[in-house]
Amino acid sequence: MRQKEAIKALFIMVLIVAGSFSPTCLALNTDSLNGELTDEISRLVASGGIPSLQICVVSGNQKWIKGFGDQTDKDIVFLVGSIQKVFVSISILQLYEEGLIELDDDVNNYMPFNIRHPEYPEKPITIGMLLSHRSGLDGTLPSEFAYDWIDDNPVEWTRSFSEDLIEVSLEEWLEMNLDEKGSLYSPSYWVREPGTGYSYSNNGYKILMCILERVSGQSIQDYMDMNIFTPLQMEHTGFNSSEFIDVHAVPHTRIYGNNTNIPLPVWSGRYMLRSSVSDMGNLMIALMNDGVFDGFQLLEKETIELMSTNTRNSFFIKELIRKLKRDGYGMGIEVCNHGLLGHGGSTVGFTAEFYFNPSKNTGFIRLSNVNAILDYTSEGWRDIGNINGAIRTKILVKLGLLPVVDYIWIFPVTGSLIVLIKNRRKILEKLSKNSFFQGDH
Repeated sequence: MRQKEAIKALFIMVLIVAGSFSPTCLALNTDSLNGELTDEISRLVASGGIPSLQICVVSGNQKWIKGFGDQTDKDIVFLVGSIQKVFVSISILQLYEEGLIELDDDVNNYMPFNIRHPEYPEKPITIGMLLSHRSGLDGTLPSEFAYDWIDDNPVEWTRSFSEDLIEVSLEEWLEMNLDEKGSLYSPSYWVREPGTGYSYSNNGYKILMCILERVSGQSIQDYMDMNIFTPLQMEHTGFNSSEFIDVHAVPHTRIYGNNTNIPLPVWSGRYMLRSSVSDMGNLMIALMNDGVFDGFQLLEKETIELMSTNTRNSFFIKELIRKLKRDGYGMGIEVCNHGLLGHGGSTVGFTAEFYFNPSKNTGFIRLSNVNAILDYTSEGWRDIGNINGAIRTKILVKLGLLPVVDYIWIFPVTGSLIVLIKNRRKILEKLSKNSFFQGDH
């Protein structure tokens, strides 16, 4: 009996300690951000060899912007990588609100060629599946970095593919890869049964971009300019690199064991979104304000809630040890711990982060211009990731969006037990399906 009481007391103590380290909402204090935090970020940028880095902190309708490194102007433009999925999801959900599409629609209703999993040809791929990464498509395609350069002299790593890819349209490129008769098609591009689980896929969002253009009758640039960029006063955001040539951050990479930053040409693709932290801050304000920015309704409140509702039924042991835990995925939005929503981005020469807590009306954006995406196993890749993670954690803790110390770090065993107990229903569902250790990818 005494042993049970002792265990109970310990458990209650852990819960009390955990509560004492929960995040608190801080009003935006520019002076506090400009002091020790700014100095710490400057040291990390210098020690991590990051050429340029921009931060925007959003609190309510206020923005605090700070540049580090070589290019520090607030209007410097960076490729945003997969944060582009947030914009694509918003655009598709705008069409949904207008009644032009339904989330359960078969994508083949909108595409000029057939898209089906070869092992499940009777199962439709829906728009909702693509938005939530549940279509069964793999993450990337081998030709992904060779496509859409719009350049007469393609960069070195694209040359293993035909130069015909440089001028091919998005629709044609998708057909080459996903139609069974396509010249680049492979059944290996499909990794699980459609609709049965999460599998992150750039390919799925490329299909959504094509559907957006076909349904709207506009290019992705024209559609987003009319329905997102202009009403949100995002003057330094778009797809055409030539419009921003004077304010474009210079991309860098670290490849093949070389930790030196190597300058790259700017990717001038028709489907590569670029933006500034200030512009991205306007989007964040809208998403935290039930879709409203300066009187403009980007999406209805109910659609924003739908967009940020977790659709990923999975549990990852590895997530227990992360400060920012990506617990799930909505529609173009990562659902994270401590009430955080957002998305990360990584592409050739650039990395990006966009995370906010709508209940605290606070968030942050980071854009920077070095990556090692061409060599994922390299020391350079890990170094860049570690530096970006350290910067993110310092900012989120300072803003009260993450606790100073998670209880799992204080009591690794009991802390882990708390997380397991909180996720017990999800774990039992996984075990009942005999898929716990396969999980969602």
